[in-house]
Amino acid sequence: MVLLLVLISANEIVYRNSIPDHFANANWSGKWHSSEYYLVSGKVLTTIPADNYADFKSETLIYYNLWSLYKPGQKQILKLSGNFSEADINGNNSDQKSPLNTRNEAHLSSFKAKMSIGKGQYLEYDGMKEYDGVKICGKYDSSFPLDEGTFELSLH
Repeated sequence: MVLLLVLISANEIVYRNSIPDHFANANWSGKWHSSEYYLVSGKVLTTIPADNYADFKSETLIYYNLWSLYKPGQKQILKLSGNFSEADINGNNSDQKSPLNTRNEAHLSSFKAKMSIGKGQYLEYDGMKEYDGVKICGKYDSSFPLDEGTFELSLH
């Protein structure tokens, strides 16, 4: 138990020390986990503009946890290109109306983003921004190495 706490604490220290100064104003942070490779996971830090329906590009820090079997304790700073669009879990177009009592519960923003790491690796993110606008959850696909997994971002 003590060893686990030491590892988690060390990971947090390495992560915090790896964040460049120009990420001080980053407004979204979170985590990612590979579904294909056991113990490959990490953290993410980025800035996503408040304008929900505009295309954006932002510098994004991808960090690999110390216990990750791939690039342990390393970071990569990449350009993320993405956008939000209207989505409705009832399957309605934006022109159709949801019943008034379920509209707030059903309305979500679809999040799509891409980044290229180089050497043939290309990542695509597909997720949903919850109605309250403080969390984005979804999945990612990587072209090389072939991988897929989940991610979760929170506004702070």
